[in-house]
Amino acid sequence: AVHFAGCCHPLPGDRIVGIVTTGKGVTIHTIDCETLESFADTPERWIDVSWDKDPETDQLHTGRLNVVIANQTGSLGSLTTVIGKNDGNIMNLKIVYRATEVVESLIDVDVKDVKHLTNIIAALRATPHINSVERARG
Repeated sequence: AVHFAGCCHPLPGDRIVGIVTTGKGVTIHTIDCETLESFADTPERWIDVSWDKDPETDQLHTGRLNVVIANQTGSLGSLTTVIGKNDGNIMNLKIVYRATEVVESLIDVDVKDVKHLTNIIAALRATPHINSVERARG
């Protein structure tokens, strides 16, 4: 059984590594995932893995974004519209901080690969009312 780590949300195009867990299978992490530090003393659990290069694969993966938007009418609507127009599908949205001027959110978006997520990030950064966007890690 292979599954993708929820700590780093690996996407096709990311450099990845597998960690073997007895009874659980292989968990795929990005090579820069902070969780990997906890496996430094057990190199026998690490395996080399790579992405399937089949261009016909339409499998979606979850990318996580940390977004700070202006706390103004229509800001959230602009954000969701930009994601939708760039063929992203919001699977989860969690407000982690709210202030008078800004709202910080974690947003899980289904995307094809790291390039798709990068395109969504670029479109969001060009949108008024959006203060910052970055791929969430950890």
